Amino acid sequence: MTNIYSEEDYERCTLSGRREILFQLRSLIKHKQRLFISFDEGRQSFLTVLIDLSEENNSLYFDIGGSEEINRAFLKAERSQFSGEVEGIRLQFSAQKARIVKLDGEEVFAIPLPGSLLRLQRREAYRLQLPSTKPYICRVCRGAPEEKALPIYDISIGGIGVQVNEQLAYEPQQILENCWIDLHDAGMIDVTIEVRYLMEKESRSGKTLWHMGCMFLNLTPAKETLIQRFMARIEAERRALSAG
Repeated sequence: MTNIYSEEDYERCTLSGRREILFQLRSLIKHKQRLFISFDEGRQSFLTVLIDLSEENNSLYFDIGGSEEINRAFLKAERSQFSGEVEGIRLQFSAQKARIVKLDGEEVFAIPLPGSLLRLQRREAYRLQLPSTKPYICRVCRGAPEEKALPIYDISIGGIGVQVNEQLAYEPQQILENCWIDLHDAGMIDVTIEVRYLMEKESRSGKTLWHMGCMFLNLTPAKETLIQRFMARIEAERRALSAG
């Protein structure tokens, strides 16, 4: 099993029945699992916990965030994305504009109950090796004097590997912010990465290569989905070529 989800996977794993959706939401409430909320096209986010739901009022209630600035911005957002996990199952859904209400005397956020919910079984991490011709690029410290364009050797939802023919001036556990990954037609995403290891290796022609493995930090569900779909497309194109 890989960690790639096809469009068919997303369609198959999307729940639209009200009873099924309520069951999954009640599971999140019961387990008091933290949810990651992103909004403003993924530029802002915070963590919360679902408190309760009301079928009669068509409402889902959850904790207000700790930052007043983020809370104010969230209340202005027309759409937001929720993501959480229960016993290895990833649950994701979108929400319409939130409001503040009183629940048992306490102020909480409320949103309409979602009309659909994505339920994905987490799969073992899979790293996809990318073509070296017309390489995909990771721009480290984009826009800064020290910006460096590194060709991406492989990618997963957990991180990337880069491979170059010159020694890299990075150290394990070094955090690299303001990095941009260029996935060509799939778009560009901004990420923060942590260097996990550096390794010297020899190519088939006998040349020395340097490989650096990096881990994504705080990757949002929207960016994770973009990477998954990009990987699925590359794999589909490879299968089509091999079937020829």
